[in-house]
Amino acid sequence: MQRNGWWGFKVDSVLRQAGLSTRSFYRHFHKKSDLLVALFEDELGASAISLRRATAAVETPSEKVRAYIAAALDAAYQKDLAKPLSLVASHWREMLLENPDAFERCIAEVMAPLVEAIQAGIATGEFTSEDPEADAVAVFYLVAGMTADQASLGGTTPREQLEHVLMPFIQRAIGLQ
Repeated sequence: MQRNGWWGFKVDSVLRQAGLSTRSFYRHFHKKSDLLVALFEDELGASAISLRRATAAVETPSEKVRAYIAAALDAAYQKDLAKPLSLVASHWREMLLENPDAFERCIAEVMAPLVEAIQAGIATGEFTSEDPEADAVAVFYLVAGMTADQASLGGTTPREQLEHVLMPFIQRAIGLQ
């Protein structure tokens, strides 16, 4: 699917390329969208691990927020991550509508390091956010949207320009000093 894209793919062609039978496919998936959900969960699970590592590598809550955003932006410019990211982004809304529980679970896992960093920043007085979970959601979707766009466009906007746009806004939003 990475070779040919998710757009309008046919189960038969995926099975043919993978050398699998229809029976083996339907033993694991009830329908085509179940395969997309599995791939979605896989990609977001890998993103969650990467974001967790990035935030664990630094100490303070403000460093953790910056590391989270930097790691998310970096994904759009890494060739091995950009294509899967743009494929996931292309089916984001479809997954949300068809599988809201899986979608919500995956997004919560990806957002967890950011939520934790904002909560820790409030506890230490670094941030003045009044609603850390809502702020994390807003920051996540802002960064995810810009990252997905860049991944889809092949990173045409310099990364530094995105960071220059994002960071001051996010700093004001969560009261980051």
